[in-house]
Amino acid sequence: MQTLLVRKQGPIQWIRFHRPDVRNAVNPQMMGELEQVLTEIEQDPQCKVVIFSGDERAFVSGGDLDALHQYGHKHEIQPIMERMGRILERVHGLAPLTVAFVEGAAVGGGCEIVASCDLCFASATARFGMIQVKLGITTGWGGAGRLMRKIGPARALPLLLTGQILSASEAKASGLVDVLLDGERADQAVQEFAEQVAKAPLEIIRFYKGLAEEVNRGVPSAELYAREAEQCASLWESEEHAQAVREFLARRKS
Repeated sequence: MQTLLVRKQGPIQWIRFHRPDVRNAVNPQMMGELEQVLTEIEQDPQCKVVIFSGDERAFVSGGDLDALHQYGHKHEIQPIMERMGRILERVHGLAPLTVAFVEGAAVGGGCEIVASCDLCFASATARFGMIQVKLGITTGWGGAGRLMRKIGPARALPLLLTGQILSASEAKASGLVDVLLDGERADQAVQEFAEQVAKAPLEIIRFYKGLAEEVNRGVPSAELYAREAEQCASLWESEEHAQAVREFLARRKS
């Protein structure tokens, strides 16, 4: 791959956007490579956490305007926008937990990618912005809807309509960033978190992700508790549960 650096560490998959000369802007080649690696993840039952990252200058600076402006008409560019929208919908729907790890700028389409992930970890140097309005366009990859779902329409609309750039702390206060990282070993903190999550069975990760989606859709708790009971009961007879109980009881007796 030329636009992505992919590194697999057991159940943890790192995907680093790598077009440093254009601040990791997305072009059709990157879209194709993302489609390829997502297919591999979807077919890998061992993968439990996927981490998307960039570099200290940029997570992703958006779409590559030079490359994308080769398509000058609506009927030419709309399929490209829909293609990237489908890619981000696949990211959103992955069974593994998805984490955006942002150290630099995540603006335009880069912020849309962040909004498609389950969680965002950010260094103090990170910056965020849905700046499409400053270019006379809207979000094109589904990012506005995902942003509204994550932080609420009342918080999202001002960002979408002004193109305001948020610092990492401002993004944390808005709810776009979930974890604000301190220190120089931010990548190590993300790795350690991923290792903790990866101890859980994939079925549990998938269940909690689905539950979170239903809560976001406003499904009442009266409809959810029975699903939790059913899932817990299904796992009750699993070997993982039996082994964990044996280890717990052995520790209590020691």
